[in-house]
Amino acid sequence: MLASKGIFAKQLYGLGVDFETVAATRAVLAVPGFAMIAFLSGSFRRDVALQRPHAVAAMAAGLVCYYLGSMANFYALTLIDASVERALLFTYPALVVLLGVLLGLEPLRKSTLMALFTTCGGIALVMGIDGTDGLDTDPRGALWVFFCATTIALYFLVNAQLSPKMGSAMFTLLAMGAAGAAFAVHYELRHGWFNLSVSGEAWMWLAGLILVATILPLSLISEGLRSIGSRRAAFASTIGPPAAAVMAVIFLNEQITRLQLLGIVVVVGSIVYLEILSRRNSGPSI
Repeated sequence: MLASKGIFAKQLYGLGVDFETVAATRAVLAVPGFAMIAFLSGSFRRDVALQRPHAVAAMAAGLVCYYLGSMANFYALTLIDASVERALLFTYPALVVLLGVLLGLEPLRKSTLMALFTTCGGIALVMGIDGTDGLDTDPRGALWVFFCATTIALYFLVNAQLSPKMGSAMFTLLAMGAAGAAFAVHYELRHGWFNLSVSGEAWMWLAGLILVATILPLSLISEGLRSIGSRRAAFASTIGPPAAAVMAVIFLNEQITRLQLLGIVVVVGSIVYLEILSRRNSGPSI
């Protein structure tokens, strides 16, 4: 479901909706949905009091990932294809492992380095680094996607640490609530909410973006992070790039070249290899 985000965004851009409006309305209107999920899950009736440092960390993670990172991601989608964006964005499982190594959460192994380098090779293929096969990926868009991928990796690490303590629904509500508040202020200062003008068709696509590609997948991801940890939850999401590629061809008529397909396979294969290694080494789950 999360892989469909780029499809919804591209459809909205085609209807004349700018990326800031898409990002802001998505974040703000998704907050009531996360609040409802938190209420239904009993998060407001928990016996354990919510600790202020945990709440602050959750909100900070939301600001970094779903305000700054999301803004960067939606802007990148104005520069590159949805299939390319999704392939580049799903390098974040490798970034989760890399950050785990840098933070001392797991040891650095040669096999891990090899998988990370292979992931970089797959990225180069997706971007058409040799200039063949007609690829023309804007490097600015790719850099913004990498920035977003880094924020997602940070979010996964923080979420995996705090969700068992406060509940996945409460963590998601605090994170997305902070991001929604930031977007509300951002959009008011930049454009003004009273100046918002969106067609009925665009509202239909926005509803799909909010429900199908935001509330449901992010709630499920948070619960997965609470249950199995950041690394394995990140690896489980590797279905995203091929799913996004297929949807981009079907719904957006995007052309996926052989190099792009090979790059997607290499990226996903490298991340799956990292998961196999993690199980063999039976190290601590991040």
